[in-house]
Amino acid sequence: MRILVIDDDPMIRRMAGFILKKKGYGYTEAGSGKEGLAIMKAELPMLTLIDVEMPDINGFETLEMIRSDEALREARVCMMTGTITDEVSKRAEELGAVGCIEKPLDANALYAVIDSI
Repeated sequence: MRILVIDDDPMIRRMAGFILKKKGYGYTEAGSGKEGLAIMKAELPMLTLIDVEMPDINGFETLEMIRSDEALREARVCMMTGTITDEVSKRAEELGAVGCIEKPLDANALYAVIDSI
């Protein structure tokens, strides 16, 4: 299973990669929503993890672009955030995210999302 990690923080991307490799998952990294969209179109990952707070286009804007793209519309996306609020959870659900997990990443929470798809 190939997973794309979109986060502007290289430490979070490394942490996610470590957690994913531990279970044998392949992964690709992107440092921005724009870069992530290009990788999604090229690789069509089984799951994409997207940080909510990013400087260029935020995670929800990125997810809106995914949902409006014919080729990516059905992509499975999980949002990542430093603080999960009712507003963040509701927005993620409205946009069809398969989950919303808190950072710093917890391996079991990430594996639970992967297992759910």
